[in-house]
Amino acid sequence: MPAPRSSPPPLPNTLERHQRRRAQGIPTLTVLAGPPVAALTLWRAWLAPHARALVLLAEPSAPGLVREWLTALEGLQPLARFAADFLGAAAHLDSGTLPARLEGKTEHERDVLLRVLWPHLPPGDVATACQGLLRPAQVLHKSGGAVDALLALWPQEPLRALAAMHALVPERRAPAVLLSGPGDARWLADAARLASQACEAVPALVVALQASAAEGEAYLRGGERREHAHVREGWLPLGTPSPEEVRGRLAALGLAGEGQTPSPPLLRLAEEGVPDEVLTHYGEASRRVEATVQEGPEAADQARSAAERFLYALLEALPDTRGLFQLNAKAEFRLRGREVEVDFLSRRLRVAIEVDGYHHFRGEADYRRDRRKDLALQCHGYWVVRFLARDVVARLEEIRDTLRDVVSLRREGLVEAPSHQEDGDAGG
Repeated sequence: MPAPRSSPPPLPNTLERHQRRRAQGIPTLTVLAGPPVAALTLWRAWLAPHARALVLLAEPSAPGLVREWLTALEGLQPLARFAADFLGAAAHLDSGTLPARLEGKTEHERDVLLRVLWPHLPPGDVATACQGLLRPAQVLHKSGGAVDALLALWPQEPLRALAAMHALVPERRAPAVLLSGPGDARWLADAARLASQACEAVPALVVALQASAAEGEAYLRGGERREHAHVREGWLPLGTPSPEEVRGRLAALGLAGEGQTPSPPLLRLAEEGVPDEVLTHYGEASRRVEATVQEGPEAADQARSAAERFLYALLEALPDTRGLFQLNAKAEFRLRGREVEVDFLSRRLRVAIEVDGYHHFRGEADYRRDRRKDLALQCHGYWVVRFLARDVVARLEEIRDTLRDVVSLRREGLVEAPSHQEDGDAGG
């Protein structure tokens, strides 16, 4: 059965209605049916007044979802502090009393105090989570600290860890989730199944799934399982701007006007709903690239810098690459006594992206230097990807597809490895 095509109600109103259902304990999945950038923009705008952290998930796996969610939560406050606050409230202690009492205590002193308080928790997963987080011996021997300690309590059922920890957190501090990835039929089926299971395990979980309208409708025609019902009930068409709206937006930014025909990549970006900043950076990079024909090497270096700024803004706008790369970042090693700097660096995925301009081809010494740098990065486990600055503008679709493939392949290789906070949050 295809998704409805009738005009949708105002988007924020629908999102608020979904949230009221979650507050009533009704498992609710929001399905943002439209381009990934437009979906991310809407989801972030709606979350902003709620001040919720956002977890972006491209690989639909339950362990990955739970790990990323716990890591985002720990970025707000140590998980053990949430457990101590919850236990203290259950024991009718004043807010903040128990964490203060536990601070600085020896392991024996903590155990004595906690043994008195455990009976205030009803038996179940929440009590197990509290005990796992507040007994330091169980946490400290885990390489990933509290996150690994919590996951180790239910190694075969990670969603139980999510449900237990979600119950320990004040509702408005719980991170929200957006699943957004390649969008093909297989990915969408896996992502819908995971999102449905997460909703069922934690009805209060704020979770959305991004899908194109065409793929979503094809998916809904393929079955009548529980996850299909969740997708159908949460379907929210984002719509596509008309050509007039797109051109009006570009004209307002000074990127289209009388006798000015926007390039196909620029039109595509505007149709996808990227932020104005991305469109402006693209326009600047395009102008700089065109100027290199008349103005020579110096202008080519400026074009390279403009292409870098645009590509970074675009990567930050796309759900499957946001937060992964740092711009002009230092690697963790030296080459011939000097720190190695990379145009775009993802330590998490071990990917280095270089944007090559005119000076990369001026002589043999420059070529050799770049090859030494590539080899050093590869020896430290990085995949090295190089693009021409001109192609960042002229062949944008090809470059974006290449980067998505690289990111997807690297994520697949790390799916079992411990995950860390996004590089971009660390000062990218």
